[in-house]
Amino acid sequence: MGAAMNSYSVSARAGNSSRLAGVLRRAPLVMTTVIFTLISFRYLAHPVRAAAEAGIAFTSPGGITIARVGFAAFPLSLAILAYTSRFSTRWRLADLYMVLTADSVVITVRVLGFWLDHSTATRPFF
Repeated sequence: MGAAMNSYSVSARAGNSSRLAGVLRRAPLVMTTVIFTLISFRYLAHPVRAAAEAGIAFTSPGGITIARVGFAAFPLSLAILAYTSRFSTRWRLADLYMVLTADSVVITVRVLGFWLDHSTATRPFF
């Protein structure tokens, strides 16, 4: 047998897999950061237009402020948490659980809304 396990360097194998593992651990956080940032900036910049595209109309300036808080501030805070935890190995697992929880709640509420409102309409993200 010409290729024995002892002839391969352990550090070379660990280096490649650890880099890949690091990228794969950060990928959901990067995706969450990008998606929630795009959502929040859309509602921060033009809340009335963004809401009108979704079929929502505001009747008071207070409604616009509430929309900025609900549609922009919360996604932006999740994006900031996801972005900052990419650099901290201590908080990365906790933030992955936060992303999993946020995504699960959003999907559950969306499916519940389809069921309660008898709506099958969905709109594109962009």
